[in-house]
Formats: sequence, structure tokens, C-alpha cells
Amino acid sequence: MSEHINIALFGAGRIGQVHAANLAASVPGARLYAIADVSVEAATRCAERYGIRAESDYRRLLEDPQIQAVAICTATDTHAQIMVEAAQAGKHIFCEKPIAQRLDIIDTALSAV
Repeated sequence: MSEHINIALFGAGRIGQVHAANLAASVPGARLYAIADVSVEAATRCAERYGIRAESDYRRLLEDPQIQAVAICTATDTHAQIMVEAAQAGKHIFCEKPIAQRLDIIDTALSAV
């Protein structure tokens, strides 16, 4: 068994940067492996800080078998869809709150997980 879990962070905004710092330095067994953001510049800036891979499309990271888990720190209106896709990709999921604004969308995301 591996001594760490590779985590991809989705979202390089304010909360994403907080989680990046925590994952990189304060969570035993976690390794911040990559970051994705729709702003390639934001993803690149954050990735350079930690010496990790940057992507503009989170789906590329979902396809990476080296990544076991994702931290979803994107805009609220994207959380549920990304959760569904991450579950389908077999990734462990941490999602910022709220999952969504509507209960039916939340229920769909939770059912996928």
C-alpha cells in the first residue's frame, strides 16, 4: 500500500488556495498532485508554488490513474456535476459546501457518490 494518497485540487481561487496549502503541508498521508482551474493562469500560479501539474480542464485529471482523490473547490454551481464525474471515475471526493443550491441536484450528486 502506498504511503500517500495523490489528490487533485479543482479550483485555484481563494478557498482552493487555502486547501492547496493545507494538503501540501498539513495533512499526513496526502500529496497535492495536481490542480485544475478554468483559468490556466490561476492553475499555473498555484501549481508552480507547489511544483505540481496544472490543467485548465479537471476532466484530464479525472482520467489520471495516479490520482486517487479530488478536492472540489470550484464555483458552487459546478460542484454537483464534478462530484458525479469524479464518482464515475472512481475517485474519493472532498467537496466544498454547499454541494448545490437545490435539493434535487444534491440528491443526484449524492446518489452518484
